[in-house]
Amino acid sequence: MRVGQRHDLKENRLTTGGVVFAIVGIYVAQTLVSTLAMQSIPALVRSTGGSLTLIGATTLFMLPWALKFIWAPLIERRRLPIGLARRRSRSLILGGQTALVLLLLLAALSGYLNRSHPFQTTEIIWLFALFMMAGLVAATIDIACDGFCVDQLAGSGYGWGNVAQVGGSYVGMMLGGGVFLLLTGRYGWPAAAMLLALMILALTAPLWRVREPDRPDNACHRPSLRYALTRDATRFGLLLIVCLNAGLRVVMPLSAPLLLDHGLSMTSLGWLLGGGSIAAGAAGTLGGGLLIHYWGLWRALWIAYTLQGVMLSLVALNLWLAPSDITLGLLMGLTVAQFMVTACALVCVYSVLMRLSSSLQAGVDFTLFQCADAGIAILTGSVGGMIAQQFGYAACFLAAACLTVLMTLAVAMRRRDFPAGI
Repeated sequence: MRVGQRHDLKENRLTTGGVVFAIVGIYVAQTLVSTLAMQSIPALVRSTGGSLTLIGATTLFMLPWALKFIWAPLIERRRLPIGLARRRSRSLILGGQTALVLLLLLAALSGYLNRSHPFQTTEIIWLFALFMMAGLVAATIDIACDGFCVDQLAGSGYGWGNVAQVGGSYVGMMLGGGVFLLLTGRYGWPAAAMLLALMILALTAPLWRVREPDRPDNACHRPSLRYALTRDATRFGLLLIVCLNAGLRVVMPLSAPLLLDHGLSMTSLGWLLGGGSIAAGAAGTLGGGLLIHYWGLWRALWIAYTLQGVMLSLVALNLWLAPSDITLGLLMGLTVAQFMVTACALVCVYSVLMRLSSSLQAGVDFTLFQCADAGIAILTGSVGGMIAQQFGYAACFLAAACLTVLMTLAVAMRRRDFPAGI
């Protein structure tokens, strides 16, 4: 079979530690802005009696992340100019981070000017526009940042790069969620937004010190979606992310309803999904990096998704077999363990996807993989809800476990058709 060539031009690289140190703050900032837009600001709007219709529209903030593959080739052509050795990842990312800071400061200014009558309809519409622009900027930064990572990392370095990505997202959720709301309670939300803007500026500082190496050859390749889809490695990556994450995405929206339906209080759920999920996610993220370091990319991937299937099976067995007086306690423990395994699996799968991305247009290929994952999450999440409604939580988790294990075996067998270097 014809295998899409990597055209490896990546001879001049930064050190793995230097790359991770430079990018972790960028990934923190991206998730920080998304969490602000989709969780914290809507909560503040509702606390002042804001319309649920307007609040519901915040799901539109996900559109740039789902559709960014459309403009990914344009960004990649800017990042890797045809016929020039110079890479422009750093300048694109720094420009985007500066734009995020300015947009947050504008939001803070709006809040300050409307402090006597907060979150009236006009202000909400203005904030909606600002955060929609911020989402567009953050999604665009992500294209350049992912391309930068693939260019500068190799081998087990992909694992540490994804530790920065996934781990940074957990830190961003904490800062954009709980920390922002705590600062809001003490200083007001405009001051809190201003502090987070300054925090983004500080998180960007390590990248200012980086000098991005030139490409070893003046590549004449023109990044495009067509080229991505003609590569066997890219098509295999799309198959891999859709198949492996289908089971996980089926049950991901059900964790909170499952615990509430088994008697967990809303306050306890908040602590579990807040502190518990972040701590478990951080541990799982580090575990994924170590798994790749000691076992290699592909073995780590199979181990992580086998563990994923086992965890989902344990939830189903607990629901069927555990005595009712200990079911909730076991569910809470399994939920935390599931957060850990999920973070580990995501680090492993996205590290493999970095390997499968072409060095000629890494930003385009990796963006395609991310958008495919987002698409399968949207589709399978609704399917999971219907299965749970009709047949119960246990049946849904068991179906997800079987799907995960079967898809892992199928993808592992398909992997044999590729050379060892892919």
